[in-house]
Amino acid sequence: MNLRFLEAFVWVARVKSFRAAAEKLNMTQSAVSSRIATLESEFGRRLFDRDPREVRLTAAGRTLLIHAERLLHDGRAMRAALMNAETVAGIVRIGAVESVVHTFLVPYVQSLNSRYPGIELELTAEPTRHLHDHLQRGVIDLALQTDTVFGDSIVNCPLCTMPMGWIASGDFEGGVERRIPLQDLASVPIITFTRGSQPHAAVIDVFRLHDQAPRAVHCVTSLAAIVRLVHSGLGIASMPLAAVAAEIAEGSLRVLTCDAELPPLPIMASYRPDPTSPTLDLVAELAVAEVRAYCDRVGTYCALPASSVL
Repeated sequence: MNLRFLEAFVWVARVKSFRAAAEKLNMTQSAVSSRIATLESEFGRRLFDRDPREVRLTAAGRTLLIHAERLLHDGRAMRAALMNAETVAGIVRIGAVESVVHTFLVPYVQSLNSRYPGIELELTAEPTRHLHDHLQRGVIDLALQTDTVFGDSIVNCPLCTMPMGWIASGDFEGGVERRIPLQDLASVPIITFTRGSQPHAAVIDVFRLHDQAPRAVHCVTSLAAIVRLVHSGLGIASMPLAAVAAEIAEGSLRVLTCDAELPPLPIMASYRPDPTSPTLDLVAELAVAEVRAYCDRVGTYCALPASSVL
């Protein structure tokens, strides 16, 4: 039994696409199709039902998947037993939301490069919902983002929570000596992240809970762009304090004291373990350790490690 053929089968079953599986395995789509055809010929059963939109496991395919994952898991365990930091290698594609890019991503990548020099990293910054889609389709290997990713075999590992605040330009009047009523904030434009993101939903929920409606809500993908807009006095932003800690310390931005607080922003690492290699597990474990170290450095005002992470 050729384990590489079973690996191709498992990835097609997981991402429900020959093309996406081929991209994940760094193979041509025809090569993946050939491996699946060989398995179907060997077992004398059709393993997938194919249509123009996706592929689905047949009853025989579902049975084979159980045994294939067990065989690959055993092989993966053998590799892990013989692996050390110098032998960990391969391409790891990491996607991160802006809040991560502007907080712990750099020290995390530096730790990865130092601990596992054989890993080649590919980084992308996207909103959470895009990262969910990329992970489910196998376009990225690890997502550092804000919500649970649902899907077969996907692991979601809570990393930390980041306190959120109402952020204004340094010369904004009010909000320090007294609490600003939410109705006052409703009279100015509110700037937050992309529509449908966790921070955007939190802003909408806070105003709805207090029977208020903001004059305008601007949804911006880039955290740097949000900071620029706030610096220009074009609105008040909902932002993680950790991402703008330096600007708050120097006084160019300030945190407003409001009678309606924003919920903290959860950050988690989501990935689909490779059935043949423990590399992604090691990469995720290092994310847990690096985020804990980051939280210790910046303090609970900026970030709190997830209590469920051990």
